[in-house]
Amino acid sequence: MPDFSPEDRSARPPISLVDAYTHCPLCGSNQLSRGGGCLKCEACGHREFGNPVTAVAIFLFDAEGRVLLIRRGREPALGKWAPPGGFLDAGEYLEEAVVRETGEETGLVPDKIRYLASFPNAYVYQGLARPVCDVFFTAEVTSAHVTMQHGEVDDFRWINPREIDPCDLAFDSMRRAFAVLLRSMRRLRDDEIGIARAEVLKHDEGISQ
Repeated sequence: MPDFSPEDRSARPPISLVDAYTHCPLCGSNQLSRGGGCLKCEACGHREFGNPVTAVAIFLFDAEGRVLLIRRGREPALGKWAPPGGFLDAGEYLEEAVVRETGEETGLVPDKIRYLASFPNAYVYQGLARPVCDVFFTAEVTSAHVTMQHGEVDDFRWINPREIDPCDLAFDSMRRAFAVLLRSMRRLRDDEIGIARAEVLKHDEGISQ
């Protein structure tokens, strides 16, 4: 793969992982062809696919209904806000990654973990655009005391989710997942209102009888 200096990487537009190969990773030949997101070695027939890696992100709710956002301490999206999260380790389950990433970045232990949504993302790092499938969860925590992972996390805040500006979130996948989160909160609120209204009507009917 090309060895760019940091200055070269910042000046060049990002390239895909498949396009970054200059030689076959199996036999070393430079007789390569590309198409459909795939690299093919014409010498040995090896194929390399630009398949996405998997990452998790967690919208953590405290007892007051606030959501935890952390400010990214490194590129990409340095200084932008995000829910805690990160890439899966080899052999790791999604749920394990949720617990690990939450603990590493915040020191918190998530409870009542629930799947929310998944969206594609392009993670641009050191000049390479890596395809990612971001999987989002919600969870609850009993403590709001955060222990930041310095270097990864620059700051944090607990905030009412309805006060979050989607433009402040680091990636488009997060903005899309946040929209799903707000819709699910509205549905839950509407369900609660409907249940309360039904209970009132039932009570009124009992009085009138």
